[in-house]
Amino acid sequence: MRPRSSLSRLGVLLITIVSPALLGFVKCVFVSNPTLSTARIERIEPNRPFVGEIVRMTGSGTGTEPLLFTWDFGDGSVVAEGMQAAHQYLTPGTFRITFTVRDASGNASRDTAQLTIALGIPTPLPGMGVVLISDAVAGQPVLFKALSLDANANAVSYLWTFSDGRSAIGPQVTATFPVAGMYSASIATTDDLGETAVAHVTFHVDQR
Repeated sequence: MRPRSSLSRLGVLLITIVSPALLGFVKCVFVSNPTLSTARIERIEPNRPFVGEIVRMTGSGTGTEPLLFTWDFGDGSVVAEGMQAAHQYLTPGTFRITFTVRDASGNASRDTAQLTIALGIPTPLPGMGVVLISDAVAGQPVLFKALSLDANANAVSYLWTFSDGRSAIGPQVTATFPVAGMYSASIATTDDLGETAVAHVTFHVDQR
């Protein structure tokens, strides 16, 4: 009777030792496969922008939250944060946009896109044009005049906006730029039927 009892206790002891080892191995495999982050540039609008035009970008990503989204516009400017960003390029050329997603686990993923910025006047909407009349010199008034491309157009309002944040009203306006550099102007014209046309012009202000 006593030998059988001793062998029975030994068998229970072996099971107690082996079982935790098996459970520990399974747990180790599960933890060693963390979720990696992903990054994707979803949209860039417009896809053919010109100097001074606002470019809007949208991205998405996954990973261990919270997530940090950052944008590098490729022109040496300050990096922006968020899933959406807006930026103005002040010089023409081709720039590489980098969208980065970093998660709480320290993972980082990136997506890139190339964007070409053109110098000049884009094709305006039907019926509207814009002309820069006078030479642009820093500290001197610059004359702008809106010209209609449609002889039958009957404009009732004119709204100018400039890339430095100012605005003006009227078919002919002046603006003074104290610092030399690249600027842009937009003119939104509304006719008597309530339809609006928008045109843009990009120009360089020379040093006095």
